Amino acid sequence: MKIKLEELAAAMAQSDVRQSYVDIAKGKVMVVADDMDEEQALEHVFTIEEDWEHYIPVPNVIDEDLRGFMQGFAASREREDVKERLQDALQGSGAVTRFNHQVRHLLLKPVWEKYLQAQLIETARDWCEENALEYEE
Repeated sequence: MKIKLEELAAAMAQSDVRQSYVDIAKGKVMVVADDMDEEQALEHVFTIEEDWEHYIPVPNVIDEDLRGFMQGFAASREREDVKERLQDALQGSGAVTRFNHQVRHLLLKPVWEKYLQAQLIETARDWCEENALEYEE
């Protein structure tokens, strides 16, 4: 079964707050829902543990790669003043908050979201290839 890159990218976009798995037998991305009660969460965990060789955890892309995505976006801006403001926002602690503020202030939110989605799709593609998983665009 082929994994849909958009589904995997969506799971990766939430990877800092929700654990996800790829069911390699079915080609499905499973996201652990926030609204699961304790019994449902335990059932979910036991299902995965009983058949663990068919599940691969989705990596936490947001915590690992978000800053790099932001730096790439900043570097890709054509206007030097915009590039500089975004790069300055990424210095030191609180960089994500400052970057997001600058993106909104500079009216770049739709462009940033499109860029981030493309980066997540590319990351999902690379991850599938690294794990020898078939995928579809």
